Amino acid sequence: MVTIRDIAKKAGVSASTASRALNNNPHISKDTITKVQKIADKYGYMPDYNAKNLTTGEASAVGVIFPVGGNGAPANPFYVNVLSGVNNELIKRGYALSVAITQSLEDLTKNVKSMVYQSKIKRFILLYSQKDDPIAKFLRDNKLRFVVIGQPIEKNDYYVDNNNVEAGAAATRYLIEQDHPKTLAFVHSKNDWIFEQQRFAGFQSVVSEANLNYIDFKIDDDNADKLQRKIFENPRIDGAVATDDLNAMNFVDSFNKVFPLKNLEMIGFNNSLPHILLEKNYKTTDLFPEEMGKKAALLLFSDRENQEIDRKQHLIVGYKII
Repeated sequence: MVTIRDIAKKAGVSASTASRALNNNPHISKDTITKVQKIADKYGYMPDYNAKNLTTGEASAVGVIFPVGGNGAPANPFYVNVLSGVNNELIKRGYALSVAITQSLEDLTKNVKSMVYQSKIKRFILLYSQKDDPIAKFLRDNKLRFVVIGQPIEKNDYYVDNNNVEAGAAATRYLIEQDHPKTLAFVHSKNDWIFEQQRFAGFQSVVSEANLNYIDFKIDDDNADKLQRKIFENPRIDGAVATDDLNAMNFVDSFNKVFPLKNLEMIGFNNSLPHILLEKNYKTTDLFPEEMGKKAALLLFSDRENQEIDRKQHLIVGYKII
């Protein structure tokens, strides 16, 4: 069995340097880290994380917490892609994913507390941002390290996000310039998440500049008839901006039932649905969720690996209209 001393000897460094290199210690040069990691990969070296956990009291796992009732979680492809990015980074560090998904806030709180007290997980990624969130408060109160996907509530929280106001404005402007709609719909979920509020702010700014009218539509899976009635009451709508692809698909489905022969130009966010499911005149905004997951993991471990990133406390991911 290959040991850390074997790896150190082949790399020409001390065992402590080899160990720190394998943990991406910022005090070790990038050349040494690359050299040691290549040798470790070549000889199939795997650190004894169980022994390490006994020393540090921290599990080699990261807790990923889904929102309660959030946009079809966990089936939403956006979350799946975020998890893929997170997991790719965790594999490099010998960490595993531990996921918390429940149907109620009470159960979610129990789930997270169990991860902390029983499984000894001390690092978390929240796939949402919400005011007065008891989960985030619990993590703060217990001085646990966590990263939020989205705009944080507390200024000291670590987070990864897009510029949602800018993206909302860009998507709206693109729709107006390309398709010249006269009356727009803004389509969002009943949860009114912070990212939806931000995209709405960008939407409003462009609509105001263009001197266009808009109607607000809320997607509620339990009340599809209400949505169809409101669409029927607003026959002038010829364009729409939705806060994500799933909301867009629900709106398009209702719109086509009410006005099967009418054309609707629409743009959404996430690039998360197969194109065969979308209308030919549908555009979407790619928010690069896998990159968000990767950066969330980088930020989560920046206390060990990159002091420059750690001081920033946040990373921003771009967007692209496609």
